[in-house]
Amino acid sequence: MNCYSCSKQRNQLHPKKSDIIKGVTVLMCQSCIDAGFEPRWIVVLGGRQNGPVAIKDYITKRRYIGAEISAHELM
Repeated sequence: MNCYSCSKQRNQLHPKKSDIIKGVTVLMCQSCIDAGFEPRWIVVLGGRQNGPVAIKDYITKRRYIGAEISAHELM
């Protein structure tokens, strides 16, 4: 199975509740959980739903894997 955050194949994934969007549980590898990452798509959706203030920490500290999130994606 693939980790929702880094998209790498892992033998063991752990369910983790999203800190950005309440009620969403994702499967992530232990290294992504330890780094405090969230899947990129959750960061984008959280920014759309709750505004950029809700995801400011994830954007500034780059706590997601993938291309840089632009303001266009948050609108």
